[in-house]
Amino acid sequence: MERPDSEMMNAGNFFTRIYQWLKAGKQASKATTTNVHPEEMMGNLLDMVKNTDEIEIGCDQVFEMLDQYVELEARGEDVAHLLPLVKQHLDKCRDCYEEYEALVRAYEATAS
Repeated sequence: MERPDSEMMNAGNFFTRIYQWLKAGKQASKATTTNVHPEEMMGNLLDMVKNTDEIEIGCDQVFEMLDQYVELEARGEDVAHLLPLVKQHLDKCRDCYEEYEALVRAYEATAS
């Protein structure tokens, strides 16, 4: 029996987030001399699982819509209402939020 697309997207996104988190942890541990305690890593992983919503979109999808999101926001539109999944993702994903901030700064610089 096939699962609905939203469940597949959610499951894929969940495992993608875990993979990215683990990969980032490996890279961070290579870059620094301090070790991350396994208990801390497990706690972070469990927090990520707990904060997973029923329907989510991934970083690639957010990146594709980010310019539209920033333009709508600059026009004074309620982006949280128009693109709630993007807003939800930006609230949780530090990397995408940093991309969003950079795009906002670039947009503001060209609008002046």
